[in-house]
Amino acid sequence: MIEVLVVIFGMIGFFFALVIFHARRSMAYIYCSATISAWEARLFPEARLRELADAPGVVNIFAALDDTDYRQQLAGIQREGEVDMIEVENAFRDNSNSRYLEILKMVPKERKETIRRVLQRAEVWDLKAIVTAIHNKTPKEERLKELMPSPTMPRERLEMLASAENFEQLLEFLKESEYFSVLSEALGEYEERGLIPLLSAFDRYYYTSLWREVLRVKAQRSILKSLVGCEIDIVNLKLILRLKREGVNPEEIDRYLIRPSHMLTEGMLRAMAVAEDIRSAVDVVSRTPYGKILLEVLPQIEAQGLSAADRVLDEMQLKVFRWLALTKLFSIAPVLSYIRLKENEMKNLRAIIRLKVDKVEPQKIKETIVKVQKIEF
Repeated sequence: MIEVLVVIFGMIGFFFALVIFHARRSMAYIYCSATISAWEARLFPEARLRELADAPGVVNIFAALDDTDYRQQLAGIQREGEVDMIEVENAFRDNSNSRYLEILKMVPKERKETIRRVLQRAEVWDLKAIVTAIHNKTPKEERLKELMPSPTMPRERLEMLASAENFEQLLEFLKESEYFSVLSEALGEYEERGLIPLLSAFDRYYYTSLWREVLRVKAQRSILKSLVGCEIDIVNLKLILRLKREGVNPEEIDRYLIRPSHMLTEGMLRAMAVAEDIRSAVDVVSRTPYGKILLEVLPQIEAQGLSAADRVLDEMQLKVFRWLALTKLFSIAPVLSYIRLKENEMKNLRAIIRLKVDKVEPQKIKETIVKVQKIEF
């Protein structure tokens, strides 16, 4: 009898300790999630974006943004005459980076490195811009204008990289960095195939290193696999459709894809790569959630180009991120969801301002808005 009681109380103690352990891990995300929720409430809803699209001119858009968190960064932007879109982009990026740095400070230590890896997207984008500029022999003073502020790489470092005369000097500047081997290994293909292998190498490195970081720590792993896996699938889908449209051969398409994929099997990726055209490629994944939404907009894709595919895939990714953020409230999901929502807001605002400068009619501007769909439980 005593032995039975010992076992029972031992089991109770074990389960109690397990509950306390999981509660403590969740508590670490409570403050983070509460702060993120407050920030998210300040993001532009679709109705507000549509109002900006209807604004008489770009001056009115800037006036409306003066009542938002962007006011400080946009204060020095010229609002009449010719608008410098690079300055506008950098202002939006400075605003978002201030948020991202706050996120890095408050996210629990167990996944701080993961978030830093996610935010490295900006420095990878800058490296690709520098590589493209060297390829195109763009003057060094012009290159600096194309660089976006990064939350993970100092401006001085970016300026030094942008000053490289050629790929050999860029490699010298990248010595001791994680990007040295990425560029050095891809340069062999550059001589034979041009710029695409270089740009693709940076993208593949970003996502494979992020995926390794996701798997490195057990905490939040299943949630992160769903979020990052969804993004990798969508990046691969966009890449296949774009290269298919450009007539790139299947072997080359396969070489540029990011592995491992998530919901897309290896067989699906290979079948899409060898498909005769975009319609055939979409048919390959018709039974997946991605394929279903692509089939719905296939007439638009064939009539308007791949922007329609990009838009619905982006909207799907936002929906997946929002769903996990709402159903896994005290986890890393709200953090990644906010980062994606913030990036989407900047993308929409930048597009609205650029199209308004180009005097595009409001209805056409509204059609470009990437929407955040409502989550129904």
